[in-house]
Amino acid sequence: MHPSFYKRPFLIIFLIYILVLALFLKVPTPKQNDIFYKIPAKTELKVYINSYPRAKANKQFFTADVLALNGQKQKGKIYLTCQDCPELMRGQIITFDADLLYPSNQENFGSFEWDKYLARKHIFTQATIEKLLSTESPKNFWFYLSKVRASILKVFWNNLPPNSAAILSGITLGEKGDIPESLYTSFQDSGAMHLLVASGGNVGFVTLIVYFLCSLFFGGRKRKAFIALIAALLYTLIAGADAPLLRAYLMTVAATLGFILGRKSGIMQGLLLAAFFILIVNPQSLFEAGFQMSFLATCAIILFTLNFKFSHKIPSLLRGALELFFVSFCAQLALLPVFTNYFYKISFSAVFSNLLLVPLSAVLMGGGFLLWLTSFLGEFIFVPVLFIIKFLLLCFEYLVNFFAALPFSNITAYALKPTTIIAFYILLFFLLNLSLFKKKFKSFCIVFIISLLIFCGGIFIKPQEVTVLKGRYNLNVILRSGNQTKMIGASISGSTARKALLALGTKEIDCLFVNSLSKSYFYMLKDFDLKIKNIYLPYGEIPAEVEPLLKDTKAQIIQIFPNQDYCGVGIENSWVLSEGKKETSTNNNLSFKTSKITIASNLKTAEIDNNIIIF
Repeated sequence: MHPSFYKRPFLIIFLIYILVLALFLKVPTPKQNDIFYKIPAKTELKVYINSYPRAKANKQFFTADVLALNGQKQKGKIYLTCQDCPELMRGQIITFDADLLYPSNQENFGSFEWDKYLARKHIFTQATIEKLLSTESPKNFWFYLSKVRASILKVFWNNLPPNSAAILSGITLGEKGDIPESLYTSFQDSGAMHLLVASGGNVGFVTLIVYFLCSLFFGGRKRKAFIALIAALLYTLIAGADAPLLRAYLMTVAATLGFILGRKSGIMQGLLLAAFFILIVNPQSLFEAGFQMSFLATCAIILFTLNFKFSHKIPSLLRGALELFFVSFCAQLALLPVFTNYFYKISFSAVFSNLLLVPLSAVLMGGGFLLWLTSFLGEFIFVPVLFIIKFLLLCFEYLVNFFAALPFSNITAYALKPTTIIAFYILLFFLLNLSLFKKKFKSFCIVFIISLLIFCGGIFIKPQEVTVLKGRYNLNVILRSGNQTKMIGASISGSTARKALLALGTKEIDCLFVNSLSKSYFYMLKDFDLKIKNIYLPYGEIPAEVEPLLKDTKAQIIQIFPNQDYCGVGIENSWVLSEGKKETSTNNNLSFKTSKITIASNLKTAEIDNNIIIF
């Protein structure tokens, strides 16, 4: 990378635009004529399917543009679920009966916010199709592409075992809807999840393969490049045309034009142009994990490949392995804050797994298209190709499970503070551009001190002291004071509590208070895998079914009495809120009080800084 690149006006404009979006862009709200304002209603809807339906078990999930509601013209987008429906395709127009619903609102801190995710795609309504009334299949561009996509997937699922078909569908077209949960987890833990998403590597692979095939039949650099770009565009559209694919295609166009003109392609400029174009068309893409991961990983890979070269004295095979290792390592480093703050996990095995899985996935992608093409040529050619693809898929699945089973494949991590993330990326950016600095040690010292100051600035960020988690029946509260974490209530799912704690920046609970000995109040302990130091229970006989749960936590169990203080929390006689006043409860539950919050015995009422929350 030439140092002058960082002085170019376009880069400065791009960074300013990113900063403005990050600071001021809000989650979209529905327009006045949106179908959102018809909720709740039982309606007859007519919609245009604008995405490839994702199949899982006997259900299909997709988005659509609303055309009419009860025969009247209507605008808006909707997320739909259809169970036991015939195969639906992008570009079709369907009419059906359904109840309009609000997208589920996940209020609990740290959990995935489905309603906000849809809102960033300008979707504010969802529904489940109750009765499909009619299906129209206009002979439009998207319908024909859907037919091709469906034909490819049909060959996979009709001729391969379920796991193999799911893997090949994901590698080839990014269709991973029917992948089993256990295998899906293995892909996550092995760091190979990105291989089940159609991305930049797929677009580049299609471009190179088509260009090579064209070279076998005719010459002319421009003609071959044009055909290769058309093929890559068709693949991008068939695979879904989401942000990573669009970014990759725009970069491919920029690089190919540079190649045709005989000039340096400027691949980093291509990345910035692609990202800028996507964010101009849809600024909300900036807040999607997929866009962030795609951009950060690609940027790190480009900087490494441009700024670092291995000596040609190293044997070519070893040099290739080293390049692949460090490319994978740089990509994983760039994604580390994304993994911690979105998924609360880090997979160190990804650096090693990608050495084998990335090349093998490229072979399988080409093999997937070859398998589809040979399906039209008869069994004499199709059967041998199928045998080879089956074998390679079994090897691929074995490697995924092998790397997922390694001790360091899945390490729980809590969310990083903004100052930590900023300091991390400053250091990473410096290291990836180390070759541009003449006085490397002096430059490193300056950058390190700046990063350290920013990192230390995190101590001035006030932690979230009170976090209220709403379960199905009860309210639970996490209290953070200094380095100590207290939690009142354990009647929420363990996964919800886990995500909230990790999002708050902690991996353990110092003091957990349970206000009743009823087994439903220990629900969290069934699937909670973080550390608990002390558990405080009301005095009395512990139910037999609860004892194993308590034992598995390896926490110190302390039975407590009212009118005393434990772990900085005051224990009160039970009370409930009636007409805004505290009244003595008729049960034997306990109430809790700290300097920040007072919680009723039934854990459905909380008073925080004189504001009463009733659940």
